[in-house]
Amino acid sequence: MVVNKWMGALAMAACLMAAPLAALGQADSAKLSDGWLDSLSSAPAVAWSHAFALRQDTAATLEGKRRRLVAELDTLIMRARLGGNGAGRVSGLTAWRQRLAEGESLPARTPGRFDLPWLGAHLRQDPPLAEIALWGSCEPPAWVEVWHLGGVTRLLWQEGLALDGALERLARDADGEVSASVDYAWLITPTGERHRRGIAAWNTQATPLAPGSRVMLELPGPQGLSSALPLSAPQAAGRLINQRLPDYLATRLPGDDCTTWSKDT
Repeated sequence: MVVNKWMGALAMAACLMAAPLAALGQADSAKLSDGWLDSLSSAPAVAWSHAFALRQDTAATLEGKRRRLVAELDTLIMRARLGGNGAGRVSGLTAWRQRLAEGESLPARTPGRFDLPWLGAHLRQDPPLAEIALWGSCEPPAWVEVWHLGGVTRLLWQEGLALDGALERLARDADGEVSASVDYAWLITPTGERHRRGIAAWNTQATPLAPGSRVMLELPGPQGLSSALPLSAPQAAGRLINQRLPDYLATRLPGDDCTTWSKDT
């Protein structure tokens, strides 16, 4: 039944493909699927596994979130320096701050599935085009990106790569342990799903990595950062980063070679 409904929706939407996209954007009934169908007329090959869309309400909040994260990292770095024993940790946090400070908040995506095949199977979740700032797709990249205690590193993705293997490779390349005192990591999939995964000896979980995934190792708690930060600073500042940075990373595009469309283009 779902397939029949989707085929009917495709047939109806296909009639609109010859209309300018701006006209679609003016129609109250236009959906994101209509925008996708219009886009396919000029770019028929789309990597649906790395497709995305950005809702207007998400776009409105991203710059503020980026600035807050930079400010929180400034505070964390300053406290680490005052501790006097956290040079390596300061370097890693500074790399996180630099990546956020130099990166633009837009273009971006709203975490979730917005590809045409998925919309076809979930017709009631096809959002109005008027609520969408942009949509598009990236060529699946050849990397996975890891935010770890030593900085930010992109590793070459290989078939069968898992999180434990990625961390082992990082440790070899860095000639040291990049996840000391860390029990959990956040996995952000190419569709923006967030999963908290165990990475310590006592709680390790098998976690395959797809190309374009991002991983953020949680900052360790008070005991793990006690040598770098004084008093209760690590618990408060680290908790904020652990809560907010994965959410922001989930809005980053899942590749470097991306094509985007909007209802005004």
